[in-house]
Amino acid sequence: MTYFESLTSGEPGMLIIAIVAFGAGLIRGFTGFGGPAFIIAILTLFFTPYSIVSKILVVDFFASVYLFTAVYRQIDWRSTLSMVIPTLLFMPLGHWLLMELDPILMKRIMSAIIALACLVMLIGYRYRNPMSIPLLILVGIFAGIIFGGTYIALVAVVAVLLGPYNKDGGRTLIITWAFFTVIGFAIMSTYSGTTGLDDVTTALPGALTYMFGTWLGSRGFHNSSEKLFRRGAILTLMTLAMFNLLF
Repeated sequence: MTYFESLTSGEPGMLIIAIVAFGAGLIRGFTGFGGPAFIIAILTLFFTPYSIVSKILVVDFFASVYLFTAVYRQIDWRSTLSMVIPTLLFMPLGHWLLMELDPILMKRIMSAIIALACLVMLIGYRYRNPMSIPLLILVGIFAGIIFGGTYIALVAVVAVLLGPYNKDGGRTLIITWAFFTVIGFAIMSTYSGTTGLDDVTTALPGALTYMFGTWLGSRGFHNSSEKLFRRGAILTLMTLAMFNLLF
């Protein structure tokens, strides 16, 4: 199959993925999240969510490793693992829902919740203390179900951004959580047969442009202020939520 034949088949083509992935990588590198959600928001206009999740996994995997190595020394392991472990345990439930329930309905319900949380953040509300261990576990469970079914990490991101974390602490928690959940999703998806060699081949050009965008976005983050980072992160969340809610 040629590039142009792949563009008109029932699967996302290499060229489409590569172009969309570059913009998604910029978002991922700057905020630490949002890259996969951006890709899904665009490509679900043309393809079914089930057909593109496996490609997004390949595209995002290498960027997750890159970002994790960059923040490794800043990780608060106790808080991170309290959210990561429940996420990994409940991802299979979300993956089952992806195949059994209406993915569009799932996407819109989640987007409505995220949009509401963004409005709260724009008003200026933030809880004063970092999330307790029980709350981190609860967030991890809910995020695991959503992530397993949609490969979108925005639920966990909202919980972190509503807290008192500074831009480095919040971004590090998001990146580390995403790193382990991406690995867990890759194992689960490969085992279930939803990701195969064809997905890797199709998504590879997108992975390269996504990595380049991630690198550029990371450079932008290190040169940004706390205020600019939060505004950029909230604006990204709101845009993605509204796009997924309406289309």
